[in-house]
Amino acid sequence: MSGWRTVLVTKPCRLSMKNQQLVYEPKDEESINVPLEDITVIVLENSQSNMTTALLSQIAEKNIALFSCDSYHMPNGCFTPFHQHSRLSQIAHIQVKMKLPLKKRIWQNIITRKISNQSQLLKQFDINNLKLELLKDKVLSGDSENLEAQAARKYWGLLFKDFRRDQKALDPINIALNYGYAIVRGAVARSLVSYGLLPTFGVFHRSELNAYNLADDMIEPLRPMVDMVVKKLALEDELDVCLNISIKSALINVLNMEMILEEESVSVLHVCDVMAQSFVKSMKLKDTSYLKLPLLT
Repeated sequence: MSGWRTVLVTKPCRLSMKNQQLVYEPKDEESINVPLEDITVIVLENSQSNMTTALLSQIAEKNIALFSCDSYHMPNGCFTPFHQHSRLSQIAHIQVKMKLPLKKRIWQNIITRKISNQSQLLKQFDINNLKLELLKDKVLSGDSENLEAQAARKYWGLLFKDFRRDQKALDPINIALNYGYAIVRGAVARSLVSYGLLPTFGVFHRSELNAYNLADDMIEPLRPMVDMVVKKLALEDELDVCLNISIKSALINVLNMEMILEEESVSVLHVCDVMAQSFVKSMKLKDTSYLKLPLLT
């Protein structure tokens, strides 16, 4: 994917395609054309938006991330195009039969990298990260000592003043984090499905009521990218319980931000694809050394 634009649709409109361009036609306003090759993400926030099937097909062909939103304007769905996998069924069967020791080793790697990225983020904001540095190399198989939770308590207390991370809380920071995480979670789920994986079956998360257990596993090293954007917005005093367009755009743009993967700077969207692909390889070969997880720049 070579695009770089994010499109946030907030008004009633018609969305179609002409000459390989997205045609945005809002009511009572002039239409706008955007080349499809420039677009990486489209978020449909307005419930009165209509999209042609021709455009939807091209969104799948060009691997553009397409999100829908609920009545509160929070992302609640992500369109998942198919990659042409000749062994999709085989991948699903291997995933379902994964042994617990392999799952535990994968989770160990994921949490180690998550804590490492949290520590690096604190360092970027000139916050003492020693407490997390001491934890990141002590994660055991399956994170049996729950260092993820220990790190989280220290991390949130250092990153934001007088803050408690609570998904149901209605303060500006928690609302912004929820929005950003929902966008990244959708992108992760989309990549997992496109590489033949079943997002329902996780390596750590295993709720029967959650259709995206594996996505909730794989998102962990990516969360600090959202945290970074929210921290910057908080420092600039731009956060509000009613997320405005500029805040949402900044959070959606997380998918275009870069992380380090195998000593190269690549977008978070590309990271999602590589993580999914490498997860399949690790699963097939029963070897976690093939799992590729990103670092904060």
